[in-house]
Amino acid sequence: MAKTILNRIAPFDAKKEKIISFSWAGNQAYANRLIIYDANSLAVVYDKKIDAMTYTHTLPSNTLTNGKKYIAQCQVFDVEDIPSDLSDKLFFATYEAPEFNFYNIENEQTIKSASYEAIIYYFQKEYEEIQSYRFYLYDGTKTLLSESNTLYDGNSIKYTYKALDNHTKYYVRCQGTTVNGMEIDTGYIQIYTDYKAPSSYGLLYAENDAVHGYIKLHTNVTVIECSDNKTFKFEDGMIDLRNNSIHYEEGFVIPDDFTLLLRGMSLNQTATILELSNTQYSLILSSYLYDDGRTRFKLTVPNPLGNYILYSKPESFDANAMVGIWIRRVKDIYQLEIFVEENPLFENDIWYGRQMPNNPELYDKWIDTDDLFTYVVDKDIMKTYTSDEEPDDKNLEIDDLWM
Repeated sequence: MAKTILNRIAPFDAKKEKIISFSWAGNQAYANRLIIYDANSLAVVYDKKIDAMTYTHTLPSNTLTNGKKYIAQCQVFDVEDIPSDLSDKLFFATYEAPEFNFYNIENEQTIKSASYEAIIYYFQKEYEEIQSYRFYLYDGTKTLLSESNTLYDGNSIKYTYKALDNHTKYYVRCQGTTVNGMEIDTGYIQIYTDYKAPSSYGLLYAENDAVHGYIKLHTNVTVIECSDNKTFKFEDGMIDLRNNSIHYEEGFVIPDDFTLLLRGMSLNQTATILELSNTQYSLILSSYLYDDGRTRFKLTVPNPLGNYILYSKPESFDANAMVGIWIRRVKDIYQLEIFVEENPLFENDIWYGRQMPNNPELYDKWIDTDDLFTYVVDKDIMKTYTSDEEPDDKNLEIDDLWM
């Protein structure tokens, strides 16, 4: 019979079982045999034949000893129990599984910034060094969002996750290999972002690609296009949906827990305001106008047992009032809150969009200098100094204004 080919055996932890594979091009195999020798003494430490039609042999845990070197051979047996020639001898080693985990974060920890510098703790008893590794970022459904380049610095295993959205669940992970091919993995570590203001990485950051000679720009802002072929009118930073509607099929995500804010005017009417649905959740927000002029809002969340319904208290407000509707979901419990702002002022409001508004003087200032990119200043964060002397640099932030 032909000779069996034993596949490469990467270093592994002998305290755990190991599946060893081989290749075979002869008659169908009905059994296989694995022989393992001590590399120094050539003494046989394992010799077992198993019935299997697959081309693998499972080595039980604690069969070998960590920190030692071994030699392996294998052969197969056909239906008549005729053995193949023994494979060529293959050298391999066993090492205790390294400690490989995030040093500065725990599972389900809350991150108070839009960026997070991940630091990895690595220790291997036999001083097996790391060859390469990558960092990964996943969304709340463990869908891959981004990954680092392959990194090689084993003395400083760190990476900065940037442009993290606020109030969002993520998973971070790091995978790598040692110099002898041992695979290492931190597993999925869940984090949640909750910060008052984004860091310098919150909106836009640049990465130099020196190899290809260009700059990569990254942002956590996603432009969501509506699925309707319609033209809408914008006034004071709002879209006019009176006697109209807008439909989105992608770009929105309903995570396990969420907080949703809707702001609008002319909501004192009987109408369906918002409908959201995906494969797991759905909700309907509607309003009802009473004969006495008061308006009440209703949140309906369908479920297998019926409908989860919340009502706001009836309120009277003018059509020009700005109504803020907060919807929050935490562990299957919903909350509905309504805030009414009569006679709202639009001066110094924040403008978000692809194009500058028709009346930019109504919105926050756009700072544009020779050495800084153009961006919007948030009036809720910006501090204004009105003095003859320039404020102390230690107290100034980039968004502050001195007049």
